[in-house]
Amino acid sequence: MSFTYGRALTTDRDRVRFYIGDVTSGAGPLPGSANFADEELDGLLTIEGAWQRTVAAAFERLAAAWMTHASFTADGLQLARSDIAKGFAEQAAEWRKKYGTSTATNVSRAGSRAPTRVDGYSSDVTSWET
Repeated sequence: MSFTYGRALTTDRDRVRFYIGDVTSGAGPLPGSANFADEELDGLLTIEGAWQRTVAAAFERLAAAWMTHASFTADGLQLARSDIAKGFAEQAAEWRKKYGTSTATNVSRAGSRAPTRVDGYSSDVTSWET
């Protein structure tokens, strides 16, 4: 797993890392302070087609990763990891609202293929583009 980050934000990968808070090796936003691998972010950039949509996809991945971790209470201190997942999901929704979904894969946020309208006039338009 490789990790690179340039503070000048000259590459799309650097921009994605900046906005998701994954800028320090060994202190990443994933559970266990893990970082996204360069290869993972490069793959998302290819799928999403733009760094802004890749930010949304990374936030979606972070929400899914944190959702699998249970909340706990110890010595009167409560940690609700579902709140962490919720925060990442909210960020993903905001980025998707601004920048949309991948045009290359034509998938919805749920990961299923977008339905295509068949009304005789717009067979090439997905249902959420109306």
